[in-house]
Amino acid sequence: MLKSFLQKNKFLLLKISLLIVAIVLPAFIPSLKYSLNNTTESLIKNILPEKTPDTSIILVNITSDDIEKIGPWPIKRSYYALLIRNLKLVGVKKIGLEVFLSTRLASQSVYDKILEKEIAEAGNVVLSSVAGEIYERNGKFFTDSLSYSTPKLLNEGFQTGHINFISDEDFLIPVSLTSFNSVETAFSVKLADSNTDNEKIILNFISSWNKFKKYSLLEFFELVNDNENAEKMFKDKIVLIGVTDPQISPQYKTAFDSELPGLALHAFAVDNLLNNRFYDDTLLLPQIGFSIILLLLMIYFFENQNPKSLVYASGCLFLFISVSVLLQEVFYFKVEYSYFTLGFAFIVIIQLIQKIYESSAVLDIALNEKEALRSLLQRKEEELALLKNRFENFSKENSTELKNEIEKLQSEIQKLQESNEDSKIADELALQKVEVFYGIAYRSKQMQSVVDLIKKAAPTDSTILITGESGTGKELVANAIHKLSSRADKNFVVVNCAALTETLLESELFGHVKGAFTGAISDKQGKFELADKGTIFLDEIGETSENFQVKLLRVLQSGDIEKVGSTKTLKVDVRVIAATNKNLEQLVREKKFRDDLFYRINVININLPPLRERKEDIDVIIKHLLRDESVQISVAALKALNEFDWLGNVRELESVIKRAVIFAKAEKRNIIQLNDLPDQIIKTVKTNFEELVLESLRQKKFSHSAISETAKELGNINRTVVAENFRGYSFKLFVENNFDKKLTVKQVASSEDNDVLKRVEQKFDTWIENIKEDINSVHEKDFESIKNQFASKYKNLPQRFHPFLDEVIKYLLNVKS
Repeated sequence: MLKSFLQKNKFLLLKISLLIVAIVLPAFIPSLKYSLNNTTESLIKNILPEKTPDTSIILVNITSDDIEKIGPWPIKRSYYALLIRNLKLVGVKKIGLEVFLSTRLASQSVYDKILEKEIAEAGNVVLSSVAGEIYERNGKFFTDSLSYSTPKLLNEGFQTGHINFISDEDFLIPVSLTSFNSVETAFSVKLADSNTDNEKIILNFISSWNKFKKYSLLEFFELVNDNENAEKMFKDKIVLIGVTDPQISPQYKTAFDSELPGLALHAFAVDNLLNNRFYDDTLLLPQIGFSIILLLLMIYFFENQNPKSLVYASGCLFLFISVSVLLQEVFYFKVEYSYFTLGFAFIVIIQLIQKIYESSAVLDIALNEKEALRSLLQRKEEELALLKNRFENFSKENSTELKNEIEKLQSEIQKLQESNEDSKIADELALQKVEVFYGIAYRSKQMQSVVDLIKKAAPTDSTILITGESGTGKELVANAIHKLSSRADKNFVVVNCAALTETLLESELFGHVKGAFTGAISDKQGKFELADKGTIFLDEIGETSENFQVKLLRVLQSGDIEKVGSTKTLKVDVRVIAATNKNLEQLVREKKFRDDLFYRINVININLPPLRERKEDIDVIIKHLLRDESVQISVAALKALNEFDWLGNVRELESVIKRAVIFAKAEKRNIIQLNDLPDQIIKTVKTNFEELVLESLRQKKFSHSAISETAKELGNINRTVVAENFRGYSFKLFVENNFDKKLTVKQVASSEDNDVLKRVEQKFDTWIENIKEDINSVHEKDFESIKNQFASKYKNLPQRFHPFLDEVIKYLLNVKS
């Protein structure tokens, strides 16, 4: 029991196991977690438009070019003093000196007093400080040491802020650091004058750092010296001063920048504080729960094998992305991507493996059936050879019974060969060369002669009579003549003379005036008028009356027409092509068709031979009809089509092929088989694989071991193939018998033995009860909704039986309601 459960649900268990791995793995491998989170976050940020940083922030960055021009690093502190003085003069709100001025540089001491003086006079400068090792305890952050810039040591009243952050993956800045009895606020918090209650800031990089308004050191000096509007540009702004030379300043990687200097990092921190758009990580645990729920839903959809499972799974992905984007870009919550992305990847990979596995299983079923037919055919041929050998050595008086047995075996072999050929694609069809002339596919000499005659007759203005049986393609010929004529750019008008009464035909061809007869509420233009300067095709002209023929003759002779109800004559220039499936010469002799009209329309006669007289065209016509379909045809089906007489000619063949394509696609096959053709085309009774299975089961009286023995007898095929053909064929008979269980059981058993009938009935009842139980377990009453949850019922059932299972479910659903 356990083994059966594990075998049946192995992919479900594998998906759940990998989901557990996806939940555990990021917790134990932080680098994997950070990598997945940052990669996904960067992907989303790059898809969405960049935001604009706060315009109240300006950067003065000391570039490598500045350092090259004003002296080696570290530059003289007098430059900082001058910079701060100028910034004070233009009225900036805050000045942040991100450069840490070390006390170890004795050479700078001469300028320290100058710098101290300018900082004191400015009164709005925030200096940077650097913390030692940082650790967290109960949500608060501590450090074992703090180092201050030289000006702070000279004047304890100066403002400072630490420039430390934790991890260059999350970019977390502690809002404050406690060191023994002192508390140091973050550099960016001091600059933003923020009163945030948060203990930390998780940076949200909203764009490239190049979006900030920024100037190099030398650019700034030039600007304030030469630009009268400098005060307007800098007044009430927050200015951050720092080094951006990659040789001096560490560089970090974000979604928008491969190299981001520390100065820009703190500028983004100020921006985040001013606009309250730094990340909040308080929803990380609920997000993980949400991800797990979505992943479990995906597993549920896939395992139910719903036809829309891929759509639903995509919906889960879309929902996750939508919620994540909303949280990240609108509400500024830190998003936990790693659990979902890892779980999603695992589930999709396993689902693909499962699909490949199941496809191969379906293929195995088809191959099993094919192999069983081949094996049985070989065995029957061997039996036939032995019987023939015995027949030759038998006396004449004892040979009758043996002869009958040989004939029976030969008949069985013929049917098996037909079944075997029904699973083989007719490769020779691909080798056929198709000539297509204005929609006419052909290969025969008869049709080549027709095409040659069309080419000769078309350029002239002669009246043409096309003769031939119904469905031979007379309208295609007429269209080809028009296309090859000098009138090709004018109208080609088709009239079916047999479809209209005499009065309506006259009105249709010549038109009528208002009031000409009851219902003639306005003037109407006739077909001859529409075809003026073009071509008119009069199909089935042999069906017209003598009175109408007189009027038609007049048109052909003079080109004059009169509308019904009018005495006014109109002149038209029309080429007439007529067609008929009747023998007009015989009708002329019988005085049923005017001889003068016959001679007028029969200037050139094109006779189309029936399809049965040019059977070499059947293959190429079929190939032409299948040209746009993803469907091929079996050897047996092609053979049956070639052997049929086709009284309806090409039109009938076209209808049969269209029907066959629909039937094949309905069973999800890419090959047309004998089952797809009408019964009248299949002359011999085909031995289906399910009939072989049933015959073997009947011989074994549907015993407990019958299925296994049948599987072995048919070439050691999978017993599931035997069982599912048994089930499918039973459902087929149940539907065909209008859901009469007793009749179905009797036909399946093909026996009057009560024990056999009881075994078949028990098996049939089990199948039906299983479906009933499943119907009762769902709340839906709509068949399509229920079918979507019944995928397991269809899983191993051959496609040809799926429509019958559909009908059984519908029947049981109606019985329940």
